[in-house]
Amino acid sequence: MTEDLQKKIIELEKQVHELEKDLIHDALTGLKTRAFFEEEATIYLHAVANLNAGKRKEWFGFKNLSFLFFDIDHFKQINDTYGHPVGDQVLHEVAQLINKSVREGDTVARWGGEEMVACLLGANEKDAKDKAESIRKSIEQLTFSNSQIKVTISIGVASNFKEATVANLLKNADLSVYKAKRTGRNKVVAFSELKD
Repeated sequence: MTEDLQKKIIELEKQVHELEKDLIHDALTGLKTRAFFEEEATIYLHAVANLNAGKRKEWFGFKNLSFLFFDIDHFKQINDTYGHPVGDQVLHEVAQLINKSVREGDTVARWGGEEMVACLLGANEKDAKDKAESIRKSIEQLTFSNSQIKVTISIGVASNFKEATVANLLKNADLSVYKAKRTGRNKVVAFSELKD
């Protein structure tokens, strides 16, 4: 193999690696993509269901799984007041703080717009709500280059249950974050706390 050919192969391998990274990462936030999250969460949920049904014993021993649904409060107002580049910076920094606040095996993804979602392995509802509250407080303390900007976040929590699917866990977490926003924002609401 010639030296030129070897260099071209190395460059192509590097480009393939970058393309693979782009397919599973959101360019703006650096978080995983929605599609990646749904696929990975489905695998995790299936493994947890099999473990709880006694069909599987070797899968890390996780019997619980919880989703956190994040929605930055008044994000449109940030974009309208300071412009989209500042909004992008806020979104990126909030996303990075969330990502650094969870464990390595947990998954955080950009859901769309200013919404993000996290899958917490092994976390029951109380564990997930405690983690969400810790993240909420950290975001409230964030400072930005434009010191006038203060950011808060509303978070919905949903935990696995018998015959749960990724779709209905996401729906439960979404309903919970909606309640958090409707009842004052900058708070955490768990699905079990919703009342008709």
